[in-house]
Amino acid sequence: MTTKKKKLSAVTNQSELVAIVSDIHFDLHDPATWNAFKKWYADVKPDKVVVLGDFIDLGMMSRYTQGPGAPVNAIPQIKMFVKEMNELRDIHPGVQLIICEGNHDERWQKFLHMHAAHALKDALGLTLEDQCYLQGLRKGITWTREDTVNKGLQCGPFVLRHGHNQSGKYGGGKHLAANRLTKTMGTSEVFGHFHRAQMMCQTSRGRTAVAIANPCMTGDHEYANDPDWQRGFTILELYGPDNKYCSPFVVVMNDGHFAWNGKVYDGNA
Repeated sequence: MTTKKKKLSAVTNQSELVAIVSDIHFDLHDPATWNAFKKWYADVKPDKVVVLGDFIDLGMMSRYTQGPGAPVNAIPQIKMFVKEMNELRDIHPGVQLIICEGNHDERWQKFLHMHAAHALKDALGLTLEDQCYLQGLRKGITWTREDTVNKGLQCGPFVLRHGHNQSGKYGGGKHLAANRLTKTMGTSEVFGHFHRAQMMCQTSRGRTAVAIANPCMTGDHEYANDPDWQRGFTILELYGPDNKYCSPFVVVMNDGHFAWNGKVYDGNA
């Protein structure tokens, strides 16, 4: 028996461009990497940007001992994040901007609830989301976090997650993307958390699933000497009925610059 494949109609030939950034760790970010992304963003104007966790560092709220040069105040990091997100909105007012919390961002609430959490019952304005909006984050920017009900953000055929809730006790191993395909049983996924860039594809019964480990945008940290980290971001171009198809691209930067569609974007200039 043979079946004819349906051709995409002219109505569905328009694509939707989604940019995914993660692990920026303001104010410990890599300025050249972030600036190169902003230049691309201003030029291309994607339809959607997803900030996939660890957008601020909050090392001062962690259980780990901080180095002598580490920031000691959380509010400047929050203010920098708010400023940069608002600038993205000002550059391209029509963009759909979505913020997803990662494990570093969750430090805010864990820190506040560490001791005598019952004393904060029914209090208002204690979440990181509250703090960011009170510091001036635009109301049109969407905020989300993973929990037992919300297990990720659906984006075309991909599920977007920060990745810390799925990494397990010992992390994702050497082959991050391949491991995710095994654990998700063939669901396409983009995840951050590991600061490494990988892509793995698996085809079964004519269906291809793709797992992408998203590169980071953080700078060097005192606790990590010469880490195996890659800097960059992921682009998903969605198309077809209900955006059921996707062409994924993983952008890995070289010292704060990269090439896209015949043009070089340099964050150092």
